[in-house]
Amino acid sequence: MGSEVELKLGVAAEDLARLRRLPVLSRGALAPLVTRQLRTTYFDTPDRQMAAAKVTLRVREDGRRRIHGVKVPVKSLAGLATRREWEIESRQPVPDLAAFPPGTVDIVLNLGPLGPDKLIPVFSTDFRRSLRRLALEGGGEVEVALDEGAIRVEDKGELPISEVEFELKGGHAADLFTLALAVAEEVPARIIVESKAERGARLAAGKAPAPAKASKLELAPELPAGEAFGRIVRDCTGQWLANVEAVLDGGDIEGVHQMRVALRRLRSGFKLFRTILGPEPATSLSNEVKWLADALGPARDWDVFIHDVAGPVFKTLGSDHRFDRVLLQAESERQQGYALARRALAEKRHTVLALSLGRYVAAAGWQEGGDEARLAAPVIDFARDVLNSHFKRVRKRGRRIMQLDAEQLHALRIEIKRLRYALEFFGTLFDARDVRRFLDGLAGLQDFLGELNDMSVAQRLIGTLGKADAGRSYAEGALAGFYGAGLDRKRKSLRSQWAEVLVQERFWRD
Repeated sequence: MGSEVELKLGVAAEDLARLRRLPVLSRGALAPLVTRQLRTTYFDTPDRQMAAAKVTLRVREDGRRRIHGVKVPVKSLAGLATRREWEIESRQPVPDLAAFPPGTVDIVLNLGPLGPDKLIPVFSTDFRRSLRRLALEGGGEVEVALDEGAIRVEDKGELPISEVEFELKGGHAADLFTLALAVAEEVPARIIVESKAERGARLAAGKAPAPAKASKLELAPELPAGEAFGRIVRDCTGQWLANVEAVLDGGDIEGVHQMRVALRRLRSGFKLFRTILGPEPATSLSNEVKWLADALGPARDWDVFIHDVAGPVFKTLGSDHRFDRVLLQAESERQQGYALARRALAEKRHTVLALSLGRYVAAAGWQEGGDEARLAAPVIDFARDVLNSHFKRVRKRGRRIMQLDAEQLHALRIEIKRLRYALEFFGTLFDARDVRRFLDGLAGLQDFLGELNDMSVAQRLIGTLGKADAGRSYAEGALAGFYGAGLDRKRKSLRSQWAEVLVQERFWRD
């Protein structure tokens, strides 16, 4: 079994020539530049089993050679993807899986129903690759490929290929990120987390980029706290980058939502561990994550206003041109919010942030100036302390809950959210049933506080829409009255919701 560790940066086609001239991509060359044309056909079953499993089956024509390949993803860090890979040379035009040695592809695929007669060509790529091997500063080796061409699907069009690919051949991943950062500083670029195979499969299926939710984070009790923090950063950064294409597409509001969730989780991770991390670059990185989350804020606020707050209320109250006018103005503001989000994702600052986080994790940067003993101690001990501390903060914030004003309730909501993120990060360290019961006990209060916050944001937003007049005032009053009445009814159960939080058993204690 082989493996590949690679990172892709997408660049504009007009910047490829500039990229080729960069000294950083020729300095330390270990061999002359090689350029060749690569034509590859990708195969799947008629019901697209391989695409669903993210398994790649391909036949690549490289000069006179025909290479059959199988790839399976393993993990990713800030776009640095690790995949298991097997290749054989064969003259057959369709993947001949039976020709692979035993103990290779048969350990990840059921070869029985995957004979050549069961596979069909789905899409192809045709691109020119300029390849060079470079020595990394830390003593390793990287293969740098500049690819220019297209992904093509018959009768469905094509997607351009214009990217630089870094494949680690030896050495440390942190040095590869350093090289990628040097390139991103000179040429506008963005991280590509989808492989060519995944992009082609999406084009063939005619699907828009899909929003990505957080995956389940698996931590073992004996894992060192520092390594657990690294996995949290890896997980959150992966979710954020997996939503970039969905945000740029803008067709599904979940893209912005899930990216903001990822960024909030990431900042929470830095805050949870801040007492044991080295202060820098942790503080600077966390501040940059806040910048990006703030850039997505207007788009998300207007999405919630239109789809979750004002839109449903106005629909319930019935057709009225005053409501329609408010929603039309809100949609204009929403589009401006999305334009702001797209500009942020196109900035060099965004790419540099993601690559810097990748290097930070790869180099275990938290150790510089960090609490060595606590970073090396089992994460279960750290988790118990953190959960206990956050639960005490929630109890303190919620004291005399029936007398709390809107600002104080908002502060309570933030503390509950931080406790929830901590429970999600550390959930696999404890009994799943205990974690679920505790989260269920928080749910009622968290939902109420979330709706209260949505209404507060909606009232602020509606006040920014154009020139105040009788029509807008009527819509504002209708929204406040309808939503406020519902919140007043729910507020009556606030005491019982709070009591349900207080009686929760703190299962994380010894």
